[in-house]
Amino acid sequence: MLNFQVKKDMKIRTTYFLIFVNCLLIIANCKSQVSNKQGISTIGIRPSGTIFTFGLPQTSTISNGFQQGVLDYFPFPYTAFPINTSVNKQGKTEISGLIGSFDLGLNISKLLPNDRIFKGEVGVYYACVPHSYSINDDYRFFLNNKQSGIWQNNLSYSGLSLSGTYTSKSRGRRNWGEARNYLQVGLRTMNFLEKSNENQEDWVFNGQGFRIQSEVINRRSFLFFLEIGKTYWRRADDMSSLDMGIRVGVSTGSFVTNTITGFNNNVPTGSNTILENGSYIGFQMSYNLPIFRMQKSAISRPKVDKMYCEMERKVVIKHQFKVNVEELNIELYDHENEDGDIVSVCFNGQYLIEKHLLKNKPKTVKIKLLPYQKNFLTVFANNTGKEGANTSALRFTLNGKVEEIILYADKKESEGIEFIY
Repeated sequence: MLNFQVKKDMKIRTTYFLIFVNCLLIIANCKSQVSNKQGISTIGIRPSGTIFTFGLPQTSTISNGFQQGVLDYFPFPYTAFPINTSVNKQGKTEISGLIGSFDLGLNISKLLPNDRIFKGEVGVYYACVPHSYSINDDYRFFLNNKQSGIWQNNLSYSGLSLSGTYTSKSRGRRNWGEARNYLQVGLRTMNFLEKSNENQEDWVFNGQGFRIQSEVINRRSFLFFLEIGKTYWRRADDMSSLDMGIRVGVSTGSFVTNTITGFNNNVPTGSNTILENGSYIGFQMSYNLPIFRMQKSAISRPKVDKMYCEMERKVVIKHQFKVNVEELNIELYDHENEDGDIVSVCFNGQYLIEKHLLKNKPKTVKIKLLPYQKNFLTVFANNTGKEGANTSALRFTLNGKVEEIILYADKKESEGIEFIY
């Protein structure tokens, strides 16, 4: 119940937490890939847990007949790992774990045409929420030459949950996968299970300390929660993802009332009445695991055997463009003296034109981009003209800006452009 080594425990918890997060990030980094396949719908399961948990401030008043309180609210973080410590009445340190919220949800996820994801989920959960308070100096006591500092009570409850999640558009690859921001809102039923403190406890030593009277006043309640964070798609074609965020849960009613009476020289001189409701804030991590795909991508990806027409030549991609239109008109011309350059234009492994004599007057070709993948346009030299290397000028309008690109080619190497639609 009483924690004597706050700073030391905090360092231990932080170290374990950082090790755990680094392991998850290494796993995600090994398997991540980028894709945006509109129309995907999947059914999946999502286990999640709160790694760091803070109990939110609880309602506390000074009891009738007293003018002085025994406790002040003191937010202290607890972890899901068994490294939370407390001291019993014999002055021995006890270790406890499984602090936080642990969920298992069944969800339907869909990638919408606007490049956002919606996820509806139902599930079950178990929560153990710590509430911690600092003891005022007038009521602190010593056990084994250690001064008391914190009083703690854990409330356990479980129930059903219902939530909806909505993400932002893709923010591109961010090392661990394709990153998106997300917002999750939900509702939980709360069924009280147990509390860590006894109905009556005496922590008065050598005339100083406090006594607790604890009573369960309600066993049913509801909790609203909101979570914001980032989701990283591990594989976009099956909707698996790693989520990390901050969750705040606020209960609609109280479970337990605690009356803490402080003693000084064996005389009661202060008292608090505290209502505890299981509200908390925590650092949440989860992994969405798809188990069934209801709908494949609404956009089929045409497959080509090769992206370049002349595989024996080295292709160097000199320019990259992100495009938000499906078709582009490309003007091809000789930007210098007409010296007899003859070229063939290849797009995604297929010739658009072959053995074309470049002139100062542009020739227009239209390309239709394949969505959500790389598109390659390459100019191959059929000869090198009269003035050395074969140079071709390409001009097109993108986002209201005219782009002019010069590509060089010879019999061994060709330059190209990459478009991503």
